[in-house]
Amino acid sequence: MTMRKISRVFTVLLAGLLLPAMTWLIITARTATAAPLPPSTLSPHLPTAVGLITLQPIQDTTLYESELGTISNGAGQHFFAGKTDNGTIRRGLLAFDLGAIPPGAVVVSASLTLTMSKSLPGDAAVALHTLSAAWGEGPSDALGEEGAGDAAQPGDATWLNTFYDSDLWATPGGDFDPAPSAITVVGGPGAYTWASPALTGDVAAWLADPATNFGWALLGDETANRTAKRFDSRENEPTARPRLTVTFVVESSQVFVPFVSR
Repeated sequence: MTMRKISRVFTVLLAGLLLPAMTWLIITARTATAAPLPPSTLSPHLPTAVGLITLQPIQDTTLYESELGTISNGAGQHFFAGKTDNGTIRRGLLAFDLGAIPPGAVVVSASLTLTMSKSLPGDAAVALHTLSAAWGEGPSDALGEEGAGDAAQPGDATWLNTFYDSDLWATPGGDFDPAPSAITVVGGPGAYTWASPALTGDVAAWLADPATNFGWALLGDETANRTAKRFDSRENEPTARPRLTVTFVVESSQVFVPFVSR
């Protein structure tokens, strides 16, 4: 065998050893640059992949404070949070389907972005609270600026009803955790984002147990009049709709190594 043939054989053998090793190093390096993961059941022996998904609500609406509970706006282009100039409360509701996130994924972070399109001057703290009961989005559709709402239709959530006009909230104004998951100060019109470890925990809990996923109630400043903020709903223009952005990690059971001809 000539020296040239020996050199060629040695090169092929070396490539067969180095390429799998280099592939493993690349995968390990990518995994190492990902954000630290919360405690999970992911195997420490398998490489992981980071995914990101942006979801729009499957339903949203407004609870309009009303003694009779006959006002809603399920199909409207806006929902509200805060207190009006005449002292009545508005609370927004919204929920997301997490079914597009792969089974077994670990949620690393989550954030909610809303477009606030109209309000009186002034800042107001707006908080997200996890809901504890199922609720409906019916066909009611308020006219004009939508601040007054519309006559509730069957299936609408109202101040008194989870589904008009039969099922009731345990507490008028909605059943939700009194502790907020995230708070953002909202001023003039524009896009605002809610993010916190608690909000990420909400999404992780819903992913683990979809039967508990009733979404969030959006509460504004209810201590003073003229604090109501109007947000664009899922029926609005695509760029203005609510967006839930979730970063997650899944484990990969296979590592593909380039085939080296020998």
